[in-house]
Amino acid sequence: MTGDRDERALIAEWRDILAVHARTACEIDRALHRYGLGASDFEVLDVLAGGDAEDGCTFRVQELADRVHLSQSALSRLVARLEKEGLVDRGICSEDRRGVRVAITADGRARYDEARPSHRAVLERMLPKGALVKS
Repeated sequence: MTGDRDERALIAEWRDILAVHARTACEIDRALHRYGLGASDFEVLDVLAGGDAEDGCTFRVQELADRVHLSQSALSRLVARLEKEGLVDRGICSEDRRGVRVAITADGRARYDEARPSHRAVLERMLPKGALVKS
């Protein structure tokens, strides 16, 4: 291997990242359980609540999939469940009738706002400032 790190150091760093991710995801799931949400549910609501989509209020399913790092099929199942719970709405894209847009509902925003402090507290606790620095 070339570069500053040897293979063992590179693999050790990768495994450390995976361990931090796994521990943090478990803590997030535990913290959000009382709100009836899992980590992926919250991530979708978090993106939708941010409202930084192309049109400012809804996202195409593919845009969401790219942001929450789920396959399109997994995201479609998750969105269907969130829609059934009244947390999001799905509709056909006006610019492309084959596409589906997703938007957060008032109930979804309320649940998100309620759960957000717990989510952020887990991140603060599990991801100390500077622990994972991009190179």
